[in-house]
Amino acid sequence: MKEMPFQRIAVVGLGLVGGSLVKSFRRNTPARKLVGVDSRDILAGAREYLDDAFEPENLAAAVRDADLVFLATPINAILNLLPEVAKTICSGTVVTDVGSTKSVIVEQAQKHFSGERFFIGGHPLAGREKGGWENARADLFENAAYVLTPQSNFPAHLSEALTQLLQTLGARVIKLDPAAHDRLVADISHLPQLLAVALMNFIGRDNASPELALQLAGGGFRDMTRLAASPHAIWQDILNSNRANVRKNLQEFIVTLQQLEHAFDSGDLERHFQQANWLRENLAALR
Repeated sequence: MKEMPFQRIAVVGLGLVGGSLVKSFRRNTPARKLVGVDSRDILAGAREYLDDAFEPENLAAAVRDADLVFLATPINAILNLLPEVAKTICSGTVVTDVGSTKSVIVEQAQKHFSGERFFIGGHPLAGREKGGWENARADLFENAAYVLTPQSNFPAHLSEALTQLLQTLGARVIKLDPAAHDRLVADISHLPQLLAVALMNFIGRDNASPELALQLAGGGFRDMTRLAASPHAIWQDILNSNRANVRKNLQEFIVTLQQLEHAFDSGDLERHFQQANWLRENLAALR
């Protein structure tokens, strides 16, 4: 019988994404051994899902015998973890991350991983506005896009094995170049976050009546501003690591708003609605 790849999986950071990985692996691939790394308080709630648990000061012991390691911490922490993990893991081990930007992480990883110690960038586009272990869900990755960014020196058979593993969680795996990934997520993730913040703050501007407006707000406004509940602490590293793309998008979006303003005078507003309707229908068809 062919041996199952990635029999021992370590997840470093048991917040929303890392915790959801643990819960999803436990539900969908129960034969694999799961190792968690986080604070004592978080581990207390997660132990029923784990075969082994380690606090951060024992990171080396947690990853030393793993076949697959997920770095599920904020981006700056991932960057700091890469050199330590690279020198600790055994030959043949695969390390991946779940960071929302890829170029800076992949570039840093290429400095530290070599030989038979492998790194592949990853990003599950399955976040929620609230983080933490308490919000982690076993079904978080079902029908969610999960980007992998394998470099030329990453073995094809390991890429395929990781792809198949993520598919067991229900994810749709998409392979992209890190720079292309960062440009795209600036469009569909990072800009929407800032627009939700801006719209929410627009309702609270000085000459407005925010209390009354919020009493009147229906499902459309709530849907558009859901991301405004996301804390800055989650987004600070993400936006800083993709600053050029996000700034470019903000500038281009200002132009788009100006075009809508001009459409009021030109009578061309219907065309903007029709184009948006067509794009939204295509989005729905992809799900």
